Amino acid sequence: MKSLPSIQSLFPKNDRKTIFCFWIRYWTLFFIFLPWILVRQIGISFSNLLAALWTWNKEIVLLSDTLRLIYMNNISSLFLSVIFGERFTAIHYRDILFDPGPTFSRKKIKKYVVSRSKDIRTLVLTHAHEEHIGNVPTVLSELNIPVYATSTTLQAVRNPESLSILRRVFIGQPTSNDTENMKSLETTVDTPAISLQVIQSPGHCDGHASFYDPEHRILFAGDSFMHTVFTSPNRDVSGADWIRTLQSYCELDIGTMIGAHGYVYTSDETILRSRFVVRRKDPKRMILDKLRFMEWARDVVMEGEKRGLPYSVIEACLFPWQSWWSWYTWFTDESGRLFSAGEFSRTHFLRSFSSFPENVPFRFPMFANLISRLKKILTKGIF
Repeated sequence: MKSLPSIQSLFPKNDRKTIFCFWIRYWTLFFIFLPWILVRQIGISFSNLLAALWTWNKEIVLLSDTLRLIYMNNISSLFLSVIFGERFTAIHYRDILFDPGPTFSRKKIKKYVVSRSKDIRTLVLTHAHEEHIGNVPTVLSELNIPVYATSTTLQAVRNPESLSILRRVFIGQPTSNDTENMKSLETTVDTPAISLQVIQSPGHCDGHASFYDPEHRILFAGDSFMHTVFTSPNRDVSGADWIRTLQSYCELDIGTMIGAHGYVYTSDETILRSRFVVRRKDPKRMILDKLRFMEWARDVVMEGEKRGLPYSVIEACLFPWQSWWSWYTWFTDESGRLFSAGEFSRTHFLRSFSSFPENVPFRFPMFANLISRLKKILTKGIF
């Protein structure tokens, strides 16, 4: 990662005149960059579309048939893929099935587990978000196997949270499921074919766990990495926990990192490149870069609060237009804020580092009020 800006140089003085001038400069630079951002996004969205179509409901086989990525798509999910680069997968490694995917892919995962029933001995969940646990009931209706997850995740499987309208439409509402086969994670997951170390990895959300194969240097990261710069997280994100998770990853010898949304990052030459699937990048370097950025962001928020600046100014200082991530992530971040009605936003990124998270307001209060009213109307009319 390129050098990060000096924190002291980011902030205006805490007086009305200086803050007014700060905003004039900020929005002037925004409108200068906007045409480039929009033109660039056309290229990114086209690349995302190609990636989604290339892997559309495919099974990608790696590592001599010991690793399979099961891609899950429908027309609604294509929108998320094109705008946000999100693809949905389940991962089958040796005799373990990780995160069986969202409810819209029930038929896909059912067909897969029936065809591979003799090869799946255990179901493992990284965390409780709907695109990871939605198909747990489908898998368990076909296979009598144990389910391993943290206690937080198991509780969510038994009693899933009620999702917002948009998340129900695009991903699907998980249904409750309770079985005697649910087991809370300990230090390892042991099956006849493999033994994986359990890495408690909160940050993306409470109760997140990752899994490490020390023999083959593979980290199954779930959503604990996402991207080197990921600045529009969910509301239950914790910046402090995420930093500790990344620090724990730095102690591992990781040659391959597999996330839950479509890509495998590896420095292992025995894993062949695969278009829109395998990227030849060093996971250790990516983790260090993300850790460095997260620590910088934490320090920016702390300094802004120390100066007593408004949180809107602190958020703007996290995204100075002269720094690449500000324009690089703007379209997806603000689209996420818009289409999720604020459930995913840069404000949550700031709040995750704040010493006073309860004091961090919604960035655009008029928009928040409008969305709140619209949600009430739609809830009464549709559900």
